[in-house]
Amino acid sequence: MHLFTNKRLILVLLLLFWIELSILPFCSIRNIKPDLIFIFIAFYAFQIDWKRLVPLAFVLGIIRDLLTNSFFGIETASLIGGALLLQFFADQFYREKRWVQILGLFSFSCFTLFLYSIFVFVTEGRYLDERMLIKTFFISAYTTAAGAILFPLFEKWFKRALYVKQYELF
Repeated sequence: MHLFTNKRLILVLLLLFWIELSILPFCSIRNIKPDLIFIFIAFYAFQIDWKRLVPLAFVLGIIRDLLTNSFFGIETASLIGGALLLQFFADQFYREKRWVQILGLFSFSCFTLFLYSIFVFVTEGRYLDERMLIKTFFISAYTTAAGAILFPLFEKWFKRALYVKQYELF
């Protein structure tokens, strides 16, 4: 699997998981915080390789399932469902425009969180109410705002490390 052969990619993912678990709870507003893994997956889809997005979402979903205490597989299934939507966006739209990336991140996070809510309803019996839907919208908006700041940073970190070599085109 060519996904995790780059050391910089692994280092940034470990850093994102550490920030998400340790620092972001202090940056939450009414228990709403941005999701850095969503931002990274959207960046990966638009800037690096949209064809390998589902395996990446699967691996990151398994890691998130191991780190949370919810029903095992919910994070993975919702991330894979959102990754399929994001793959469609990355394939059909011009990926270099920043507004397409931001809109793709917002729709990806809304759809993934909505799928997560449906899976929680099916497995645990918690009902979907308007507070949960409003929280989904605000998490997506906060994630999109953070993504607008982090996309240029990720682009700077990864452009040289993960560019497509000429001999890989054929």
